[in-house]
Amino acid sequence: MRARQRGAALVCALVIMLVTMLLGVSICNAVFASIASAGAERERSLALEAAEAGLRDAERDIAASAVGVDPARAARFTAAGAGGFVDACGRGGTARGLCSATSPPAWQALDLAEVGHPALVPYGYFTGAAFGVGKGLLPAHPPAYLIEKIAPPGAGESLGSFYRVTAIGFGSIETSRVVLQSVYRKPKPAPPDPPAPDPPAPGAQAAPSPAQLPAGRIGWREIANWSRLHAEAVK
Repeated sequence: MRARQRGAALVCALVIMLVTMLLGVSICNAVFASIASAGAERERSLALEAAEAGLRDAERDIAASAVGVDPARAARFTAAGAGGFVDACGRGGTARGLCSATSPPAWQALDLAEVGHPALVPYGYFTGAAFGVGKGLLPAHPPAYLIEKIAPPGAGESLGSFYRVTAIGFGSIETSRVVLQSVYRKPKPAPPDPPAPDPPAPGAQAAPSPAQLPAGRIGWREIANWSRLHAEAVK
């Protein structure tokens, strides 16, 4: 009888040990999955912030708002310098990264992930801004961008010039990438102030001023499927 009890106790102990091991493995798997998920989210956040920095740098480039900007580059974003926007994008000098509207668009046809691509503008190339890269919590490479001159439907010449900016940002791992895109409006230079209009007659209502699009960025989006779109464009 005692031998049977000892045998039953051994079986129970083995079952409890097996259950404990299974619980331990399950907990370890959950912990490792959480760590991997947190790492992936950190990589995405890092790449997203870098891509947004790339958009802002491109917009400073368009606006020629950086200190010490090259006048020849600034002239590219005027009516006289529009010839710098070419098919396959400018690849040198003050025309670097300037693309005409084509089909497929340049942001699909070009490999944005190729570091040092001659048709892409690295962060700070024209604005002189600095961007930290390296190991740990820093991006592996600086963001880069290209700028397309576009003509949105219904946008007359009076509204100025419109540009589509596409920027890529990297995480601390080169394969972690985020692509963002914005549309930027640069108004025409303001004409000289006209003479003040006559005041309205007593009781008359003043005519409402026409609505205007805001200057600067008027929209943005993330292109989550850029890799697939690029692969289809280069087939």
